[in-house]
Amino acid sequence: MRKMIRVEQPRCLALRGSEWTERYNTARRLNPAATFRWYSRACYADIRTALQATTQHHCAFCDGFIGSEGRETIEHFRPKSRFPEQAFAWENLFPCCDVCQSKKLETYHELLIKPDEEDYQFENYFICNYGSGELQPAPDASEFHRLKAEKTIEVYGLNLPVRKKARIRELKKFRAVGETMHIDEFPYRYYLAP
Repeated sequence: MRKMIRVEQPRCLALRGSEWTERYNTARRLNPAATFRWYSRACYADIRTALQATTQHHCAFCDGFIGSEGRETIEHFRPKSRFPEQAFAWENLFPCCDVCQSKKLETYHELLIKPDEEDYQFENYFICNYGSGELQPAPDASEFHRLKAEKTIEVYGLNLPVRKKARIRELKKFRAVGETMHIDEFPYRYYLAP
């Protein structure tokens, strides 16, 4: 998880987000089984583009490339099913890979780390085990930070076996190419060069 610097929300969301939130909430009041949808494909595309630009097309949670191993998604950090008033809130939306989103689903816990938190720094929460490819809570972190790291690793599946193997593979590639490629051309940048 790398720090994400949030940019200004797309104009379409700024103009219509409140209206769409009310529309979604009204639909849910009339039919509790009403499903969420983006009311404008063009705005959805603008939102995705703006979010992905903040992470150089990496998932905000695992830092894998978005779209290369599954569909491109927008993650509602606080799930829209539980927090419908935040369904179109810019600060609740993150670029996300299909694996992270499928693992998290509608789960939410107050301990989850938001990668755009003002004081978020990877090293305050995590360390990398270069032998196993695993992310671990930083041993010298506060108890609260360790709990946040553990919950985030669990909910987003950050230590799935396939991810640990992929981190080790990418580290070998990164070391092999040296300075010939920019770090943004690799997934798991926090693992390669924290």
